[in-house]
Amino acid sequence: MWFVDSIFEYAELHEKFFRPAIEDMINDFYLGLSVIALGLIVWLIILLVKDPRGAVKASLSKKNNN
Repeated sequence: MWFVDSIFEYAELHEKFFRPAIEDMINDFYLGLSVIALGLIVWLIILLVKDPRGAVKASLSKKNNN
């Protein structure tokens, strides 16, 4: 995503290089953090749904028996 952004900025500015403003760098940083957070949330949901060791199922059935 960032690579494509830099290609389009290069195409618009027609410069050999560009220096992004500090605000753009901060926005890119927050975008990167949000992508990582979303990936971790999706991974956690998939892990809980698949439950490879059966830990969630065992925990839920243990609470139901008490």
